[in-house]
Amino acid sequence: MEFIDRVEELRRLKEGLKQGESFVITAPRRYGKTTLIKRVLQELGDDNLLTLYIDLMPYADSVSALSKHVLDRALDLLGVEGKIRKLPYLFQIKGKAVLKEEGIELNLEVFRGTDEREMLREALELPEKIAKRKNKRMIVAFDEFGEIYKTNPQAVKLFRSVIQHHEHTSYIFAGSQESIMKKVFVDKDGVFFRFGTIIELGGLELEDTLEYAVSNLGLPADEFVEMFKLLKGHPYYLARVMEKVRSGKELLTAFEEMMEEERAYVELLVERVLSIKHALEVLRALARGNNPYEVLEVKDQVVNRTLNKLVSYGYLRRVGRGVYEFTDPLMEIYLREG
Repeated sequence: MEFIDRVEELRRLKEGLKQGESFVITAPRRYGKTTLIKRVLQELGDDNLLTLYIDLMPYADSVSALSKHVLDRALDLLGVEGKIRKLPYLFQIKGKAVLKEEGIELNLEVFRGTDEREMLREALELPEKIAKRKNKRMIVAFDEFGEIYKTNPQAVKLFRSVIQHHEHTSYIFAGSQESIMKKVFVDKDGVFFRFGTIIELGGLELEDTLEYAVSNLGLPADEFVEMFKLLKGHPYYLARVMEKVRSGKELLTAFEEMMEEERAYVELLVERVLSIKHALEVLRALARGNNPYEVLEVKDQVVNRTLNKLVSYGYLRRVGRGVYEFTDPLMEIYLREG
C-alpha cells in the first residue's frame, strides 16, 4: 500500500519519541494510523531504538490473554530462542525466572495464577526492564487502545498506574473510536489526562497528495483533484486507487475497481447501522445534504441522541456546532445514491 503524505506527523512523532515524549493518535478506521505507527517504529528501529507494536483488538476481552501477549512480544524483542521461548514451558518454571542472556527477572508465578491485575502489571513492567538493561530508549505502541476501555475500564487505570513511572520508555496510544479516546486522554477527569501529545489524523492534504500523484504517477492534475474531492482525502481509498494506477491501470478504471471491491465492506457498515434506531434515516439525510432535524418526523431530542451515538460508534465526526461529516466517504456516496 502506498504511504502518502503524513510527512509532518512522521517527523513530529520521531523527534518527540526520541526525546521521551509520548503520543495519543486518534483517527477513524482506515485513516492510516496503523501504517503511520509501523512506519515510525521501523524508522526508529533503524536508528537503534527498541520498538514494540501491540494490537489490542484481539485481546480486549481478556486481561490474561493480553498480559501473555505482551510478554510474548517482549520475548520476541529479546530474541529469546529455544525451549525457553515457548510460553507453556515458561509457565512451568517455579517462582521467578531469569533470562540469563539478558539478566532480566520475570515473576512467572503471577501468570499461572488467577490475579489478572498482577499479570498485567508484570507484563507492562517488562518493556521498561528491557530498556533499562539494554540502556536504550524503548518505544511501545498500543493500537486500538479504546477497545480496552470499552471492555475493562479498570485495566486502563492499571496501565496508567504502571507506566507513569517509566523513564526509559515512550508510548503511543492509538484508537479509532475518537469519542472514547477523548474521554480517556482529553477530558479533565480522564484516566490519562495530559499524559501525551494528541495527534488527530484527518484526511490527506490536497496539495501534497496532488504533487505526489502528478510527480510519481504521472496522473492528470484535474482528474485527480476531482477524485480527491469525491473521496474527501480519505487515505486508505486514495492509496488503493494509486496502487492500482502504479500497476498500470487508468485513473478512472482504478477508481471504479476500488469502488466495486469495497462495496461489500460499505454494505456491512450500513447493515451495522441498522442496530441504532433512526440511524439510517439520519445518515441518509446527511448524505443527501439535508438537515435531519427538519426531515425526520421525530423529536429533536431523538435526532440529537442518534447523532451522538453515530459519533460515538465512529460513523460520523462532529466538525463544528451542528455540523457532521462521514468518516467513510464511500458510505456517504452509497447512502446518497441508494
